[in-house]
Amino acid sequence: MMETRKISSLPPVQAVIVTWNKKKDVIRLLECLKNIDYPKDRLFLLVVDNASTDGTAETLASEYPQVELLRNPENLGGAGGFNAGMRRTLENRPEAEYLWLLDNDVIPETNALKSLVSVMEKHPHAALCGSRIMDTDNPREMIEAGAFIDYRIGDVIRHMPSPEERKNPHAVFRVDYAAACSLLARSSAVRKMGVWHEKFFIYWDDMEWGARFTAAGYEVRAANASVVFHPSWIGRTSDHSAVWRSYYRTRNALCFFSHYCRGWQKRLLLCRMIFRYMGIALDAYTRAASELAKAFEQGIRDFFRSSYGKKAFAPLPPLAQKNPKGIMIFPYPESSDTALFQVRRLKKIFPEAAIWAVIPAEEQAKWQHLFSPETLHLFRQKGKGKISRREKLRIMNFLRKKSWDLLICFATVPRMGAIWGKETARMDAESGQLLALGKNECKEVFRIPFVTVFYMLHALLFPPKKNL
Repeated sequence: MMETRKISSLPPVQAVIVTWNKKKDVIRLLECLKNIDYPKDRLFLLVVDNASTDGTAETLASEYPQVELLRNPENLGGAGGFNAGMRRTLENRPEAEYLWLLDNDVIPETNALKSLVSVMEKHPHAALCGSRIMDTDNPREMIEAGAFIDYRIGDVIRHMPSPEERKNPHAVFRVDYAAACSLLARSSAVRKMGVWHEKFFIYWDDMEWGARFTAAGYEVRAANASVVFHPSWIGRTSDHSAVWRSYYRTRNALCFFSHYCRGWQKRLLLCRMIFRYMGIALDAYTRAASELAKAFEQGIRDFFRSSYGKKAFAPLPPLAQKNPKGIMIFPYPESSDTALFQVRRLKKIFPEAAIWAVIPAEEQAKWQHLFSPETLHLFRQKGKGKISRREKLRIMNFLRKKSWDLLICFATVPRMGAIWGKETARMDAESGQLLALGKNECKEVFRIPFVTVFYMLHALLFPPKKNL
């Protein structure tokens, strides 16, 4: 057993930051690290650039010459990026006793690293230690302090300490894994157990790492005193990246549990997960989010095919390429000034198209200068923004009577607007970026149950072998 070192003699640490097309974020992180409470001669910085096209590498090379820069020839994802940085460190900087893995969009508090090192020095059996992650947009909201892997349902459970535990700066939690947005790894353990599985590309790679270390007898910890701020993962399901995120999460989760479970537990668990994912796909199809639904299906299909690594996703077509004769705007539940700005933009893009809008009654004053009374439908909301059944019928009647062929939404797509089988575009209310474009196709909705049964039978009778 390694003797516990006095914290006054802090060990060398190599910070490994992986970035791809987030120049502003990684520069903000490097500026934060200038003020980190750790001896500058014992903290080394390495940025791994995954072939960014926004000038990240060029800016870092000219403005941050003290930071080591590793340029990958292509985007290797989180797994390949962190592996490249860890391998470089293990080969060229053997004195670094710890590897501090950081996301490019994380903001660490000044004592974040020292608190992680303190825990690792006091717990020599620990191979990994993660920070307490708070929401960047809501600094008082916790995202997690490590997490647990639930082998009954095939999912992860965020570890959320109680308010009393959060007040204890010395609290240290035993968890199954800690997210790599701020994760300290013991170099000697990494040399023994290996780096991440690059076949994941992104997602479930740090979870598998935690499970692998735990299975080998190491401990995984989370330090309450080490605080970092990171954008909420929940919010990322609302943008276009939800498509590829859902694909990797589905495929890699199935791969993970297929590897770490066995026998009938494995077969039944895979069936349960497939049923859940296909249920989400069915819901997505009913909301005209066909690309999102296909991502879940493709993730399951590639799992059975053992097709891993990076997946290519086609970009969405520009909305200006469409030539709608009538547009129905349904900004609920985000009928705000930013949505109004996009309405003005749509009128310029499609000057010949007739435009109607369905909005909450309390928003009438904001919208009436852009719409005549016959082109504007007002509805009243109940508590928490809910719409009564009667109001829904009135909205449906309004939609039925108008000759529109393109539905524009600014958040989730309401089913009452998507079920007509016409093209539906979901846009970002702030940037106007097209996030999704699809149709509610009845044949896809009816096909899902049969495909679900097929995949579940496949998992029961012919489950894939271990892939890791």
